[in-house]
Amino acid sequence: MKASLRPPLPSRILSAGATLWFVTATLGQLAFVAFIVAFFGGALATGDLAGLNAKPHVTGYVPGDLVGNTQFLGHAVLAGLVTFAGLWQLVPALRRRWPAAHRWNGRLFLAVALVVTLTGFWLVWVRGSRLGLGSDVSISLNGLLIVVFAVLAWRSAVRRDFTAHRRHALRAWLLVNGVWFLRIGIMLAGLLLTPLGIRIDYQGPAFIGVSVASWLLPLAVLELYFRAERSRRAWTKTAMGIVLGVAALATLAGSLAAAAFMWWPVL
Repeated sequence: MKASLRPPLPSRILSAGATLWFVTATLGQLAFVAFIVAFFGGALATGDLAGLNAKPHVTGYVPGDLVGNTQFLGHAVLAGLVTFAGLWQLVPALRRRWPAAHRWNGRLFLAVALVVTLTGFWLVWVRGSRLGLGSDVSISLNGLLIVVFAVLAWRSAVRRDFTAHRRHALRAWLLVNGVWFLRIGIMLAGLLLTPLGIRIDYQGPAFIGVSVASWLLPLAVLELYFRAERSRRAWTKTAMGIVLGVAALATLAGSLAAAAFMWWPVL
């Protein structure tokens, strides 16, 4: 009797693939949060704000620029907060055990996501923390989509349309993590392209491609996942589960490489 209540094998494969990807993403994002806390928290604790300039290609601490420095630090610290809040939202056991905390944490996630996005616009287009025009446009498109889906997630929750809320909230979560996807994407692209003699130049087409893919590719995979959930075809669910399993391995590899070559060396 109990065995008959189990979901069909294709559905279990799809669920297992999604779970595996989320676990590897959680590990990678927690490593990113740990870097943010250590790097920015260390500078604030010691008062060595000039040390924030250790990361290249970013306009960090500028003596006398109170507004710019505040925006920069607030953007970085809140990025760590929104990453952690987003992970909390996606753990089913936490949603079931503490539904009120889930609702308030969701409000916090969406509000902070909007603040981080708006300060990001300011840092890029006003303060001039830029990698190149192509990358700037890509980051801005990412930010605009964050605003769109954050608002849609909020409105659908207010209307108690939880099916639409789940879809919009997941889209917003992936887009908010665009900076994290970009970093692991750079690492994976480097592993694949460097042996071919292709350099990842911040002004070059390879980097622009990685920048766009850092938010467009996760959205595309999510839409395929939604379609697989609704599909009645066993092969669709099975194939999507396998795709997510491969994505989990790539995410883990990219996260380990980013931690080893991007985050750890500047601490």
